[in-house]
Amino acid sequence: MISKYKKILVVGGGVGGLVVAAALGKSGFEVDLVESKSEWGVPGVGLIQPTNALAALDKIGAAEECLQRGFAYSEYRWFNADGSLIRAAPGPQIAEFPAYNGIKRGDLHEILLASAKRAGANIMLGTRVTSLATLDDHVELSLSNGKESSYDLVIGADGIYSETRSRLFGEQSTRFTGQSAWRVNLPRPNDITWGAMVVGNHKKAGLIPLSAESMYLLLVTEEEGNPYMPPSELDRLLRERLAGFGGIIQDLKEHIVTPESVVYRPMEVVMLPLPWHSGRTVLIGDAAHASTPHLGQGAAMAIEDAVVLADVIAQNLPWQETISQFMRRRYARVNLIQSASMQLGEYEQGRCPDLDVFKLMSDVKIEATNPI
Repeated sequence: MISKYKKILVVGGGVGGLVVAAALGKSGFEVDLVESKSEWGVPGVGLIQPTNALAALDKIGAAEECLQRGFAYSEYRWFNADGSLIRAAPGPQIAEFPAYNGIKRGDLHEILLASAKRAGANIMLGTRVTSLATLDDHVELSLSNGKESSYDLVIGADGIYSETRSRLFGEQSTRFTGQSAWRVNLPRPNDITWGAMVVGNHKKAGLIPLSAESMYLLLVTEEEGNPYMPPSELDRLLRERLAGFGGIIQDLKEHIVTPESVVYRPMEVVMLPLPWHSGRTVLIGDAAHASTPHLGQGAAMAIEDAVVLADVIAQNLPWQETISQFMRRRYARVNLIQSASMQLGEYEQGRCPDLDVFKLMSDVKIEATNPI
């Protein structure tokens, strides 16, 4: 059988882009991947991999190495700001995979990049798409390196500020939710073998183990008007915002001493209306549906998008059947994750006070273990 989608371009070398490149390469497709950065500079400190993310990564043979290089844990413990325990909440599991795995962002990048290269993906750094015409049976485009090419399919995996999305659908503005996330890598005490969430007054701190030696501290705060945070002052600003927390969170403040170690991100969301494609150019991950991190499912949804899209492409169906099947398998799931995450953010900001937070989180996490 002659493939309808022999030559495929992936735009963006983040989590979703590298996974879809690896998955398609394993299925025998010719895959080019362009990344606008000229060098791999990996932002962020660490990621939470819930069990569904690990199950999806297993499709490209990457789950085992993630577990070897990360730190698996089975539950979250919730505390009041003074350090008193509220409850322990074990997470659901898929097959042999743990409920959660924490991993350094750089380690995950190395694993996924190696997977894409092993699968034969041709990766071009410092390269952008400069023009794109998506037609009925192929896509014609120009690259910043001067090349003009034709592809059977283009996949936009270029993140929340996606140029591909803007090119296809016009400017689709992100929306600031009123909250921001602060993260910093720190040494892990031996007794932190679970995820911790510590609830303060309109803010929430957390600890996520990443390896035998490290963890990351997170802080979710309200930041009215999405103010500018000077990069040279991020350590001081984070320490100030940790006021009011007791116990280990207070003890960790003395380790936050360099501004460049702190990663600050306003929480922004975008949900592209159906469909997520124009002709034979389709969007995945944050380019289509960026969520807040309240459920730790943002990267997981991009990974699932990637393996599902690769699966339906490999079935060699006509394009309309391919994209319809992809949307049937993805839209309701990512919409559930985004909606629930935003509900949790609204609760934390004092809105929807009657929300049963623990029931919502439990229900959605169980739903996320259903097959994709």
